[in-house]
Amino acid sequence: MQNILKYIYTEELALTPELAPSLFTGASQLQIIPLETVCCRFLVAHLSIQNCFEMYSLAQLHHSQPLLHAVLQLLIRNFEWTFEGDNFLRLDSSDLATVIASDDLNVASELKVYQAIRRWVQGEPSKRSPFLGQLLNHVRFPLFGPEEQDVLQEDLERWNDLELERKVMDGPERLEESRGLRQGMYKPHIFCIDTQMCEYQQLESEEGHVSCYEPQAEVWEKLPGLQSLTHACCTSNGDKVYVSGGVYKNAYSNTVYEFNAFTNQWLQLRAMTVPRAAHGFVFDHQKLYAMGGWRRFQTFLNLAETLDLDTGIWTPMAKLPFALSHPASSVLREKVYLLGGATGVSNHWLFHKGVLIYGIASNTWTQVPLATGFFAAGAVADKNGIYVIGGYTEKKNEDWQERALVPENRHSTRKCFFISESGKVNCNVTVPKLRRGLANAAVVYCGKRIYVLGGEDLSQRYKAIYHWQPGESRWHRASAEIPVPREGISRFGCATLLRPKPHILQLFQVTSVVIVSAVTKS
Repeated sequence: MQNILKYIYTEELALTPELAPSLFTGASQLQIIPLETVCCRFLVAHLSIQNCFEMYSLAQLHHSQPLLHAVLQLLIRNFEWTFEGDNFLRLDSSDLATVIASDDLNVASELKVYQAIRRWVQGEPSKRSPFLGQLLNHVRFPLFGPEEQDVLQEDLERWNDLELERKVMDGPERLEESRGLRQGMYKPHIFCIDTQMCEYQQLESEEGHVSCYEPQAEVWEKLPGLQSLTHACCTSNGDKVYVSGGVYKNAYSNTVYEFNAFTNQWLQLRAMTVPRAAHGFVFDHQKLYAMGGWRRFQTFLNLAETLDLDTGIWTPMAKLPFALSHPASSVLREKVYLLGGATGVSNHWLFHKGVLIYGIASNTWTQVPLATGFFAAGAVADKNGIYVIGGYTEKKNEDWQERALVPENRHSTRKCFFISESGKVNCNVTVPKLRRGLANAAVVYCGKRIYVLGGEDLSQRYKAIYHWQPGESRWHRASAEIPVPREGISRFGCATLLRPKPHILQLFQVTSVVIVSAVTKS
């Protein structure tokens, strides 16, 4: 009560993990909403596997939706650990259904979802048995492998309360019937396509080298190649990667390709209406967005368009406020971000000092200025903003270096920073500098780390791999390197690809008898 009174009169509060639950309870009972909100945010920030069920009871008792949502998300992310003990028996049926219905469930075997439901029901059989059929609707039975089906059959013989429905299905039918994989059934990889960007060099082959990097094992695997393109752009959506545009034999391309991790094959999609290279390219909610870029070295674009992957139709977007190429691009909360970029090349590079934010719902662009200009940087979105990594920044005029094409008024930078949702730099988020200045590097979020692969400065290209996890004080170099024969690589296509784990992938490679549902016996 002393702490509550102090907060009421001074708005000062010293929270600790031990004190916060009591203050949250008091604030809720006394309906001191600002204090309840502050305590709830603290509890969410300090949520862990060890205290999540205690916080669940607290959220239920005080009808706190923000705290309850945070607890359920933690259970989803840590399903295989949090559901091993008996504490999960405290969940009510609706919250259990929310957890087991999630695509983000971190579970490698669907059998474990069924077993969790069975254990929950047997915790209070007389009270919970009526919920069995409803909860089983969330089990993705087509994801059961042969051995798991045998275990399920033995369990059904023991309880004798369910009947199974089976069908003969091929791989695509089975995948559709399953409603997709769980997050824990994938292993994140970094997909790389060597688009052989040295335009002034002869292409080494007619097919670009495509490979996948598994960061945990630091292992590379070669994948089916794609026609060599320079300045092509790359984005991804879970188990699919998309590559668009680029330059091929001095001709600018409007082609779009999709790589499928289930089939390990490329599919050519409907072409863009405008050939482009070095453009902004992102995926969001079954749509691809292609923005700006160039179609000749000194012809920059302000045109933008979007492809609906369900209908296969390209639709014009609002034009960019000005022509722009080489931006870093990302998506955050229904908005598309183009960060930095070059607005043209005359007798030197022209830098964009700002961020363009596209509102998907409103089809409008907003400009947010930044203190310095940059282009050819990397960008990855986190839940609260966007990390901007490296790039070329502007030199002062007196430092320009004379070159054959244009005077070099740029240099690669080690600088990294964090952009908030509003497009402004958030100085409260510290991002360490890169070990060396890098531009045109591949930058991806994979697992909990940000990876920087390859890149260049004005003297050479590199093939080193660095990683950093938010909260760490420095970047770490991986022992593996990008497997290219040249001294290094830059401006290549790169994205995070979720590849099905081997035991899951093999389910979709044959036609077989598949369990599709289980219903309670009447």
